[in-house]
Amino acid sequence: MAREILLYGIDPGLTGAIALLGLREGFFSLSVWDMPQVHKTVDAAALAGIIKDGPRPDGIVLEEVGPMPRDGVRQAFSFGQSYATARTVALLLEVPLHLVKPQAWKGHFRLRGGEDGKEAGRALALRRFPQAAKSFARKKDHNRAEAALLALYGAERLLPAGSLFDPDRVGGVATAGGVAAPGQPLTASPRATGVPD
Repeated sequence: MAREILLYGIDPGLTGAIALLGLREGFFSLSVWDMPQVHKTVDAAALAGIIKDGPRPDGIVLEEVGPMPRDGVRQAFSFGQSYATARTVALLLEVPLHLVKPQAWKGHFRLRGGEDGKEAGRALALRRFPQAAKSFARKKDHNRAEAALLALYGAERLLPAGSLFDPDRVGGVATAGGVAAPGQPLTASPRATGVPD
């Protein structure tokens, strides 16, 4: 029996979320958390704890964000700080980190930006992860949906072709770029503690 592949998706920001997608021979598991906060900042220790307390993941897919023209100075600084915290936690835990621009992963799923895109992303998460529908039940759960879709993007675009059960998958490896291994597909970590073969 093949080992389970574990990928985190992180939608950064104070209202962001973290999702852990497990893939194994035609089955998946999904766990979702809201971004932990302390004093209106991302709680780095709690975020690290979520990742460290579970089985060692094969990779983290983090949305690579930047300031938007409509953002105020405080909002841009807060968002940048949240993104930097999530990125630093991943690097310190020595988990392969892949940075993905919103246009890349949203384009992959044919999602638009803005409020309509958020609701469309939540609807897509409900379709792709019906067993986890409670995690996306409310309109405000769009960040949870985005974290789950980031992990799914990593599975569909960073893993070698043929390694997933998704019948809609086409093509070979198409990388999103990243920090740990730019231009390389995700591979099982030698220290992974997923289900053994």
